[in-house]
Amino acid sequence: MKLIVALALISGLTATPVMAAPYTFIEGKVPKGVQPDGNSIVLEGPEELLVIDTGRHPAHTDQIIAVAKAKNKPITAIINTHWHLDHTTGNARIHAAYPGARLYASTAVEGALKGFLAKNIEQAKALLDDPSAPEERKTDARLYLEAINDPANLIPDQPVKGPMSIQLGARELRLHLAKYAATEGDVWIHDPANKTVFAGDLVVVPLPFFDTGCTEGWRQVLAEIDQLDFHTLVPGHGLPMDHAAFSSYRQAFDAFTACAESTAGTASCVAIWRQQGAAFAAMHPDPKYVDAALTYYVDQVLRVPAKRSEYCGK
Repeated sequence: MKLIVALALISGLTATPVMAAPYTFIEGKVPKGVQPDGNSIVLEGPEELLVIDTGRHPAHTDQIIAVAKAKNKPITAIINTHWHLDHTTGNARIHAAYPGARLYASTAVEGALKGFLAKNIEQAKALLDDPSAPEERKTDARLYLEAINDPANLIPDQPVKGPMSIQLGARELRLHLAKYAATEGDVWIHDPANKTVFAGDLVVVPLPFFDTGCTEGWRQVLAEIDQLDFHTLVPGHGLPMDHAAFSSYRQAFDAFTACAESTAGTASCVAIWRQQGAAFAAMHPDPKYVDAALTYYVDQVLRVPAKRSEYCGK
């Protein structure tokens, strides 16, 4: 079980030890050949716990439940930062253990269940029928089908339609909604008392995931976050970072997406992230993965007008 309370913060793009964080951080993994888990965060109130994102695999979500049992406090609320299944599949497992947990999320998941998330149903079924398919991939296919066939655990009890607050004892968590950024509806959380931002996939290490991203809205919300007074930002994937490191990430994001929207060669855009986002790219052990992912996003997503229109709600 990998639970991190005292973290190695990405500070000035180097690792610096910090004091114990005011939350429990459960790092998501992106193993080769298996679908990833996003990061999860457990915040503690006087008598209750709140969870931000629940992962995909049972082994990940069980770490959240283990924190609740160790603290002997119920999980009373879940916040999903967005509808990608590596952040939401664990909702069902949390609800099974704590049926009273209210789900806060964007209503964008309702459209995703009919559109983006429904696209791979037949492929998943075919994989399950393929005797040569690795068992790990079959497990992921089962988790996918179970999640999208159980919309009650994905659709929010409390829709986040704009700025709102949740009280956790004396602690106020401020929820914000970014329309058309990393997804159609990204919920990000500001904990002003502890000067912390929980950004979901608005920030991803080693590189942004543009599979459902709208660069215009995404740049706008990163600029909004950069104006806040915070010390720590927790991304959707990767380790927490300080404000200076986030600002560097934002600058690299802006430069990379501006290149992708220009007539510059794909290799030039990849080189921009490699240079300006070097500290983040270096956090993946395989440089070929980073280059291949960036190339794919430029050629197959960011420069495809139909996808840009779809993901930006146009």
